[in-house]
Amino acid sequence: MPNREQILVQNVTPFLKPHHHILEIGAGNGLVAEMLHRTTGARFTLLDVVDYNRSALPMQLYDGKTLPFADKTFDLSLLIFVLHHNPDPRSVLREALRVSRHGILIVENDVRGTVKKPMTQLIDSAEYLRRGVPRCYFTKSAEEWRTLLHQLPAHVETLSTFRIGWFWQNIILKVAR
Repeated sequence: MPNREQILVQNVTPFLKPHHHILEIGAGNGLVAEMLHRTTGARFTLLDVVDYNRSALPMQLYDGKTLPFADKTFDLSLLIFVLHHNPDPRSVLREALRVSRHGILIVENDVRGTVKKPMTQLIDSAEYLRRGVPRCYFTKSAEEWRTLLHQLPAHVETLSTFRIGWFWQNIILKVAR
């Protein structure tokens, strides 16, 4: 049975090109980016607010607000399960659009229901205790994510949905100006 990283790589790979230079914002342990690099040949720059990188790729730390790169430095920004860890994700999204020529690829949980939302928030906040990762501030359904993204303003396209295990329903969105 494939693990979490393998499932993510399987679902994100179709949307990456070998010549892309990708900024992964909130790269975590770096293993997904490393596997995507091996699978697609794309180049990755890893960025996060804490460093618990376990990959061979270098990690750069930043303040969580301003991306330390010039406009249009990257082909694409990639945010995998990052936005719900930011109290106002619009600022990160604006910055990601600024540094990306072809927009942002977002992978987020599609959380629905009065029980599943707080349960997801609790489970996802455990990384705060383990690694200092910002807690999970909120959960959203796919429609709520699209509504938030349209506030940028931006063009939002749903590329795919997939599951990780029986509990986690996820969505892949492409955001561009």
